[in-house]
Amino acid sequence: MTGKLTGKVAVVTGAGSISGIGKEAALAMAAEGAMVVVNDIVKDPDGSRGADRVVKEIKSASGTAVANYDSVASMEGGQKIIRTAISSFGRIDILVNAAGNFKTAPTVEFTEKDWDAILNVHLKGLFACTREAVREMIKQKSGGRIINFTSVAAYTVSMGPGPSAAYCTAKAGILGFTRLLAVELKDYGVTANSLSPVATTALNPYDPNQPGPEYVAPMVVYLATDEAKDITGQIIRITGGEVCVYAPPMGTPVGHHYLYKEGKWTVDELTGLMPVMIWR
Repeated sequence: MTGKLTGKVAVVTGAGSISGIGKEAALAMAAEGAMVVVNDIVKDPDGSRGADRVVKEIKSASGTAVANYDSVASMEGGQKIIRTAISSFGRIDILVNAAGNFKTAPTVEFTEKDWDAILNVHLKGLFACTREAVREMIKQKSGGRIINFTSVAAYTVSMGPGPSAAYCTAKAGILGFTRLLAVELKDYGVTANSLSPVATTALNPYDPNQPGPEYVAPMVVYLATDEAKDITGQIIRITGGEVCVYAPPMGTPVGHHYLYKEGKWTVDELTGLMPVMIWR
């Protein structure tokens, strides 16, 4: 490793899974010299804390890390997670919002409890941690990195392991939130990007032929480096060795997908034109 993150302090939520993107991101950033707060509420089958296991792994490789067990699903939890970085290392430079959960059910069968559980982790948790981290980054006046995780579920019709209206909604919300952050924080030198990974993880185990979460970690590290200081507001897909940058959602339409006339359209005009205009 080249020490690209030496002196940086990173918080990674949802990093205690036995097989997860958060864990691999935490390990990779620590290997590059970052001091890492490993956050997770998960417990291993033997009752021990997953965050402690990852911290032990980092330390055994001569890295620096501390564990945090607060839930991202409350404003207080988000504040405590970021405060762990400040109290342990004196600052925060990188926030990786990797905490997630999943529930599959047809929309008509989704319960309020299930909906709230998913939205609270993916969206409220994202907001809770990010708001607190950004406040610190602005005070530090040395820039910062926010790295969020969306999904193809936000913008494609794919049932994957099963339908989940809450998950699709949350991942679409992350796109909008991240794009807004990129604009709001540009003058402070803080970047915000969305990663859309495809990987087999503890949360997404249904296709064993997909690449593992370790393939995603290098992109997380790169976006956290000084070399990536001008990359913000992007949606980046990574699956195995494949990387692509998506055009912004609702970008400018071209060709027959765009029409203009002076004045108001009539219903009859729209009836004739719209079937030709739509994307198929």
